[in-house]
Amino acid sequence: MRDSAEHPVSTDGQTALSRRPGPLARWLPTLKARLAVGSTLMLFAAIALTLTQMVRVAEQSIEASVERQQQVEVQRSADVVSRRVRTAQRALSATAPLLTKALLADERRLHDFFQAQAAFRSSFGGIVVADARGRALIAMKHDGVVGPQPSLGAKPTFRRVLQTRLPEISSPTVGLLSAQPVVVFAQPLIAGDGEVYGVLFGSVPLDTGGLAADLDTTTDGAEDGDEFTVITAADGRIVSHPDHGRVLQPVASEPRLSAAYARWVRAGRPHSAQAGAWSGADEVVAMAGEPETGWQVWRVVPRRLLKEPLREARIEALELGAAFSLVMSALMVWFLARQLRPLDRLQRRAARLLAGDERAGWPDADGEIGRLAQTLRQVVAERMRAEQARAVVLRRLGSVLAASPVGLAFERDGRLELVSAEVCRLLGRDETQLVGRDTALIFASAVDDETMRRESAEAFARGEVYEGEWRLVGREGPAFWSRLRARPVDAADPSAGTIWCMYDISGQVDARERLEHAARHDPLTGLLNRDGFAIALQQVLQARAAAGSEPRPATLVMIDLDRFKPINDAAGHAAGDAMLQRVAAAIADSVRSSDAAARIGGDEFALLLPHCDVRQGLAVAGKVEQAIAAIALDWDGQALRLGASLGLAELGPAARSAEQWLAAADAACYEAKRRGGGVVVA
Repeated sequence: MRDSAEHPVSTDGQTALSRRPGPLARWLPTLKARLAVGSTLMLFAAIALTLTQMVRVAEQSIEASVERQQQVEVQRSADVVSRRVRTAQRALSATAPLLTKALLADERRLHDFFQAQAAFRSSFGGIVVADARGRALIAMKHDGVVGPQPSLGAKPTFRRVLQTRLPEISSPTVGLLSAQPVVVFAQPLIAGDGEVYGVLFGSVPLDTGGLAADLDTTTDGAEDGDEFTVITAADGRIVSHPDHGRVLQPVASEPRLSAAYARWVRAGRPHSAQAGAWSGADEVVAMAGEPETGWQVWRVVPRRLLKEPLREARIEALELGAAFSLVMSALMVWFLARQLRPLDRLQRRAARLLAGDERAGWPDADGEIGRLAQTLRQVVAERMRAEQARAVVLRRLGSVLAASPVGLAFERDGRLELVSAEVCRLLGRDETQLVGRDTALIFASAVDDETMRRESAEAFARGEVYEGEWRLVGREGPAFWSRLRARPVDAADPSAGTIWCMYDISGQVDARERLEHAARHDPLTGLLNRDGFAIALQQVLQARAAAGSEPRPATLVMIDLDRFKPINDAAGHAAGDAMLQRVAAAIADSVRSSDAAARIGGDEFALLLPHCDVRQGLAVAGKVEQAIAAIALDWDGQALRLGASLGLAELGPAARSAEQWLAAADAACYEAKRRGGGVVVA
């Protein structure tokens, strides 16, 4: 019987089992399902790829065979054209000796001669005999009808025959007797002494019958998708075509042949080649040359006609492969279910044991499953021991963190995992508000967090402990300064985490900043002292050097008070100190916050005006001089007044150091003093 815990009863009396997923829903996420599906897909893919490759190889083989067959057929057609050309030439050469000068001189006898040559006439569409001047002596059609007698003296074929004294074949042209596309054979009439006294012409029609008769079985023109034969001349015109309207048209007018013809032209117009040399993606094109006329015989077969017989075979093969894959998949699922059944029992036992049911036993099995059961038993035992040890360590660590007067924290992967009570106090947050949060939470800015991480990583890489001062922020209140000291848990493994020590050093930082301020400022006036002003000068010089060829201007102003010593002597040092404070305030109120004002001696002041040329500096210096002259210090019923002499020096190529720049400004101030004071000199 099953444990009653597996059948909890609901309030309506139905078992929870009725609401559990069905068998298929429980089976799909299992290892058996993944193995079965994966194996089925791989089996189907293997069969599909194999069948596809076999069909592809068969298609390629058939296409190659068809290309070879088409090459044989087109070569046979070219041979037929060659035989017909030679037959026409032999007919002319056999008749030419019978046409003597005397016969050509007697028009009646010449007419009767050709009327008697019925077999000869049937070989040509028309016959013309011309004398040596090109005058047509007789022009007769193949049916014996005498046609017009044109003049042939200007015809290129006639002139070539007279020049070469050899038989000629014309380019495709329009016949003089029939007004139809023809090719003309010309045979010279040569006397015994070598004189050419005439030319015998025989024309052969191109559109019907003639040299290309019966070469193409296509009738009524070649439709798109049909196979057909075309003959082209050397000049790129069509000699024979199933569509007679294309005869004598350029090859470009036949879209199914124009691309192959262009490839043949680019290849150098070879007279013969393999069929595939001119084939395209959609057409198989074979070509053979006819040497007598220089014509080309083309055969065009659509690839679609070649692949149609294989399409049904491919579909049938894929259907058979799919059925075979499904049968093999069913057998594979059954086999896997039988083999993995012990693994299911092992899974249920492991789940119950990990849930705390230690009474659950492990299934007995052989082979890998038995070894897996033993391994899981050992893993569970080790886990329980590790959990117990971890609990002890955490209790001890918690006691240490609670009692430590120093802020301690453990960080890993940028998140806080442990924090001490002192860390919580410093940051004003509970432990629950810090643990698991990003360390950027406690820094004044995300940039500070990134910088600290980079610097600490560099220190750890050098084998050193990291220590730095950073501004941290709590949940409430202002930011405070803290010294962070960090050490990696395992220097060889950065992912092991980092231990932080955190100290509040806000008081130390404040004291240090006060000391640094006092070291650089005049205690009486609050302005920069000589050392602080020297630092400001060096910063301007360094910025100018870094600017390169386009430095920004800067102006130095030296100020020497006029009539200050009588005030100090007559009214006392207290009055002198009060006057110096008033002068410092007047100077500070007259310049920008980015300018540096300093008291560099008893009654000597200085101004550093970055980004100001001498013209702008003169304006600022004039403003300062007026502000000082306007001071009226009420002391013991007297209004104490004084003036100032100001000297300017712009930072230029001559001022290569702070000393040279100061010397130039001092010289200008001395000149102002020499002029009686109360003036500005640049």
